[in-house]
Amino acid sequence: MATSLAASNGKVALVTGINGYIASAIGFDLLRKGYTLRGTSRSAKSVDGLLQGAYKPFADAGRVQAIQVPDMTVPGAFDEAVKGTHLIFHTASPINFRDLKTWDHFVGPAVAGITGVLTSALEHAGPQLETLVITSSVAAISDPAVYGPTHYYTEADWNTSAEPQAKEAKARGEETPVGVLYAASKSAAERAVWKFRDEKKPHFALTAVNPGVVVGPPVQLPSSPSSLNETLLPVWSIFSGEAKTIPPKIGSGSFVDVRDVATIHIWAAEHPAQSAGQRFLAVAGTAPPQAIADALREAYPQRTDIIPKGNPGAGYVLPGWRFPEDGPKVYGTKIIDAIGGGWDYIPFDKSVRDTAKAFEQYL
Repeated sequence: MATSLAASNGKVALVTGINGYIASAIGFDLLRKGYTLRGTSRSAKSVDGLLQGAYKPFADAGRVQAIQVPDMTVPGAFDEAVKGTHLIFHTASPINFRDLKTWDHFVGPAVAGITGVLTSALEHAGPQLETLVITSSVAAISDPAVYGPTHYYTEADWNTSAEPQAKEAKARGEETPVGVLYAASKSAAERAVWKFRDEKKPHFALTAVNPGVVVGPPVQLPSSPSSLNETLLPVWSIFSGEAKTIPPKIGSGSFVDVRDVATIHIWAAEHPAQSAGQRFLAVAGTAPPQAIADALREAYPQRTDIIPKGNPGAGYVLPGWRFPEDGPKVYGTKIIDAIGGGWDYIPFDKSVRDTAKAFEQYL
């Protein structure tokens, strides 16, 4: 990604969990728009790649501030980080599908983290704070157990079954399926946001962005593909040939490019009059792993001997990467209308091609 050092706009934007996939993309765009970026992470070392990579020109100019927050569940953990900020993006959340198996490791920290950053913002940020945007998920909206297998989801819908399931498993001392835990963490954390708004009536706007499965080239590629996040690993496994068959889809199979997720977050933060109190689905359409394989086989004909073929075209409808009528449907059209000006989502095949282009460094 090309960088250009925009003139400072005099504003400070805080992004929690700055070394994360979505967070680093938001931070990169904020820097290019002239903000001074303040980013938190659990360890200082985890930000080194960004500071020496994509963020380096801005860091050298004194426009990047890295703050270590070892445990975001500790009361007051974000007190210093929020001071003097104009925009806050809370993206940090425990998302480790391989290791986190219980309510205490997954849901509790997500709720404590969002409650902590909200409280710090209210008590310590200052009157200049305009907006706090949280990264929620389509998992806080989609709930087949309640709405059935063919529901057309909108921002008015809520996942209401995951939290009770996870709580019951906790009471029995059992592990909970990770998909249920993830949905429970996202719905519980987002509900905490709206409860905070209703009870505390903060002076700043609150907005939730609810992305589907996020793909697209990372701002900073990890040193090893094993360190890729959960939504990029399927792209790598298919592209590299590690996957001999088509992997199962994640959730509803909805998708969105990480660059669009960053755009939506920043638009919401910069337009509090329109975004306050709103939820915005960030979903361009559906693209199950079969669509990844199809797009990669077309873009890399020289790799068709290792990219699994599967059942080409299954699980999605062209043109437009639309959901099949016999399954759930999730489209983020509300944000298209809100942003206006002809803005639209990056097509899935471009997301896959751009991601694979970044992955060529691993080959």
